[in-house]
Amino acid sequence: MSIDFKVKMVSARFLDPSDGFTEKKVDLEYRTDPLTGDFGLVRDRRFTNPPKPDLTALIEKSRRNCPFCPGKLEEITPRFIPAFRKEGHIKIGEATVFPNLFPTSEYGAVTVISRQHHVPLSEFTTPLLTDAFLASREYLKTAAAYDCRAHYCGVMWNYFPPANSSQVHPHLQPFAGPFPLSYHKKLLAGSKRYLREKRANFWQELIRDEKKRGTRYIGEIGRTAWLASYVPRSFQMDVRAVFQKRNTIMSLSDDDLCDLVEGLTRVFKYMDEQNYYSFNLFLYSGLPGDDSFWTQARIIQRGPLPFVDISDGANATLLGDTHMTIRSPEYICEGLRPYFS
Repeated sequence: MSIDFKVKMVSARFLDPSDGFTEKKVDLEYRTDPLTGDFGLVRDRRFTNPPKPDLTALIEKSRRNCPFCPGKLEEITPRFIPAFRKEGHIKIGEATVFPNLFPTSEYGAVTVISRQHHVPLSEFTTPLLTDAFLASREYLKTAAAYDCRAHYCGVMWNYFPPANSSQVHPHLQPFAGPFPLSYHKKLLAGSKRYLREKRANFWQELIRDEKKRGTRYIGEIGRTAWLASYVPRSFQMDVRAVFQKRNTIMSLSDDDLCDLVEGLTRVFKYMDEQNYYSFNLFLYSGLPGDDSFWTQARIIQRGPLPFVDISDGANATLLGDTHMTIRSPEYICEGLRPYFS
C-alpha cells in the first residue's frame, strides 16, 4: 500500500511584453494533502533571497521594556495559582514557565527560553532549547494532572514580529485544553480515519513512502524523521519532524526532545544562510492510548516577500483557503539534506 500524492497540472498563457509579446506559458501545480485534503499551489520560482534587514533598532527598542529579561520576569509576569503549581513558576536551566496573559486555550503558558534578550538563529544551542522544551513538557504534564480534560495540547513558537510575535525575547507557548485547534483537529481526525480504513498508520506509511521517493525526505535524527511538507503552508519553507511511535508530547523522552532540538538547530543554520530570520513552529501532540497519530513538529518560514516587502499572507490563502508556495518542497529538501548528512 502506498500513499496517493494527488496533483493537477494546468498552464496559464500570455503575451510577454518583456520579450516582444511572444507567447509564454506558466505551469501551475495544484496539490492535495493526502491526509487532510488541504489544497495548495506550488509555483516554483528560483531567486536569491535579499539580505536580512538590519534588525538592530528593533532589537534595542524591544529590550527597553521587555518583561522576559532578568530582573523584570520575576516582578511583572503572572504566576500559577497555588492549586496548579505551588512554586508559581516552572524552571529548568535558563527556561522559566509562567501563565500566558493571552492564552489560546484553557491552559496556556509562556516558556522564556533564555536570559539573553535576543538569540540569533545561528546561536541557539541544543542544551538551551532542550531545557525550554523540557520545561514546556513539565507544564503540560502539570495541566493534565490538574484537569483530566486538558488532553489536547501542543507547543507553539513565534520567532520575531513577522511570525506574529509581540516579543523579540525568544519564548515558547505551551497550551492544553478540552478540544484542539482547527488544523490540529484535522490531523487527528485524518489519522484516525486512515487507520480505520487502511488498517495502517498514516505517518509510518508517509515516512516509508517519502524515504523511497527521496525527493522530500531530508533525514533522521534518533526517532525524528524530517520531511519537506508535500503541501506547504508557507511561501518559502515548510518542514516537519515526526516522532516515530510517540503518540503524545508527554511520552517524549528527554532524548527525543534533544533529537528534535538537534534537528531544529540544523534547520536554523540553513535558514540563516538563506537570509530567513522569522518562523512559526507548532509541536502537535496526539492523545494517550491513540496510536493513529504520531507527535510531530512543523516549522514554516515567515517574512515579507521580495522584492517590495509584500505580505506573506496571500488572499488566496486567507480567503480562498488555498496554500501557496514559490519554493517547491523538493527544492527545500535538496537544500536542507546536506545539513542532516
